[in-house]
Amino acid sequence: MIPVPKKLTLLEGIFEIPDKGKIYTSVDTFKLAELVKSIFSEKKLELTTYNDGTSIIELMIDGNVVNSSQGYKMRIIKSKIIIIGATHQGLFYGIQTLKQLFREHGYQIPSMIIEDEPAFKNRGFMLDISRDRVPTISTLKSLIDILAELKYNQFQLYTEHTFAYTNHEIVWKDYSPLTSQDILELDNYCKERYIELVPNQNSFGHMEKWLTHEEYKYLAEAPNGFIKPWGEKSGPFSLSPAVPESIKFVNSLFDELLPNFTSTKVNVGGDETFDLGLGRSKELCENLGRGRVYLNFLLDIYKIIKKHDRTMMFWGDIIKNYPEHVEELPDDVISLIWGYEANHPFEKECSLFAEKGLTFYVCPGTSSWNSFVGRSDNALENIENAVLNGKNLGASGVLLTDWGDNGHPQHLPCSVIGLGYSSTLGWNPSNKPFINEFLKDINIHVFHVKDDISQILYNLGNLYKNIGVEIHNSTPYFLALLFPERIISSNEMNNVNVEGVKKSIDLAEEIIQELFKIRNNSDKKLLIDQIINNTEMAILGMKVILLIKKYMNIVSIPENEWIIFKKELNSVINDYQKLWLSVNRPGGLEDSLKKLSKILQLRN
Repeated sequence: MIPVPKKLTLLEGIFEIPDKGKIYTSVDTFKLAELVKSIFSEKKLELTTYNDGTSIIELMIDGNVVNSSQGYKMRIIKSKIIIIGATHQGLFYGIQTLKQLFREHGYQIPSMIIEDEPAFKNRGFMLDISRDRVPTISTLKSLIDILAELKYNQFQLYTEHTFAYTNHEIVWKDYSPLTSQDILELDNYCKERYIELVPNQNSFGHMEKWLTHEEYKYLAEAPNGFIKPWGEKSGPFSLSPAVPESIKFVNSLFDELLPNFTSTKVNVGGDETFDLGLGRSKELCENLGRGRVYLNFLLDIYKIIKKHDRTMMFWGDIIKNYPEHVEELPDDVISLIWGYEANHPFEKECSLFAEKGLTFYVCPGTSSWNSFVGRSDNALENIENAVLNGKNLGASGVLLTDWGDNGHPQHLPCSVIGLGYSSTLGWNPSNKPFINEFLKDINIHVFHVKDDISQILYNLGNLYKNIGVEIHNSTPYFLALLFPERIISSNEMNNVNVEGVKKSIDLAEEIIQELFKIRNNSDKKLLIDQIINNTEMAILGMKVILLIKKYMNIVSIPENEWIIFKKELNSVINDYQKLWLSVNRPGGLEDSLKKLSKILQLRN
């Protein structure tokens, strides 16, 4: 099961669901009883509010029997199934467990007692929809259904420019943004599944899609651009605290956005303000200090959020660099401590906020972005590191992040292993699953397949280990395909294991052949095609590594070899475009395709 229950005691015997029977419920839990009935849809089960002792399934709410508000107790004996929740939410989680037991055992479910409750009150998932890829409402609803069964209770859609603000069409018109109606529909869909749809609008850094337009450059910290810490040239990026209109602009965005959500929380972003102090606020930062200027603007945003009677969440990566200011944060904000490598110092960073008595979440990642096929072991270790340190140091929640850097070329299936693992540890960190059992559960309960798709994804996600070079927050083959100029100038290319690259190519090509065989007899063709497409991207990235190692640069590659590579890349891009449009909105696709095909321009 995903997540594994906190306590499960097996009893003797089996309960066999009969062809006919009654489900005892109350008027108040009628909808939940309908959900149970839908699990056993092939049986003739009737709902009743009269408990005469003959019901085969009984649903109850009793906070005296179950203490945790999200907890439940399930007793399966030879004659019936009883599920008791402290609240409707707890009862809902018990029903999700019953659904999984049915998938695993069919109509003959072993007798057992389950006593279950989550280790973390808040268990969230954040999906980036600002790096070109905006899923369709149908795709998002399917994802929400998965989140509900995995017992997540928060969902965030990270936006920079992909909400259709009334007076800002120039910013979002080419990106198929979510509308107010979309948000209202999703918010209601989430609520029905006991998930809080939390608004997430960055409002300090990462505003380049706004500030690139002349109409908004007056708000920019560095209107003429700047050099990022790793040497990359960037255009306008952050709002400037030195411009009074900046906070008025932020206020106008939240005035329009927040009424669409019923959530009591708001994620205002505030991360990676690289250019702060490099432009219009330079003198201000020199006088007050960069940390003080950052905090003052964050507190101005806080006042806006309080005006809407919400709790502010923000990324803690900037304020942690100024520990003298951490204690000045208001008591009613939630700091989001993020880091995406296996060895990220979560213990140190959690301690900083815990010692000040502040509320914080730990925020690991799926490790799917900048990779094509993920970084499986890094994801599992990163999540475990975050969750265990968060639990030990008093984090009030876990927020798993799934970013889409550089065009979001990875399809959603590449994030599922991380999604399942964060669900498992976020609910029950004391019961770390064996990887083989965990992957089988992913197949059964997320992909709904008999074939070992999750093992294939796990193996693909570890191809990066053969290359001889591990790159922060990325894989070498991702960088090689999208940023070959970086690979060419990198000293790390000297450490590339050529035989390891060839081995990974062979393994990936074998996996593709295996996937094609599975596809012939599968009703999950879209799932398999997405995995094949990302695998082909990874192979092309590895081929670029080998070409650069052999010829030193792109221009020197012989024309006959380049023609073959170009043909393969165009085929992969053509498939990518079709797959994108099957599950995502069209806006942003053109930009994503430009990033994937940029390497082809280096020969011109």
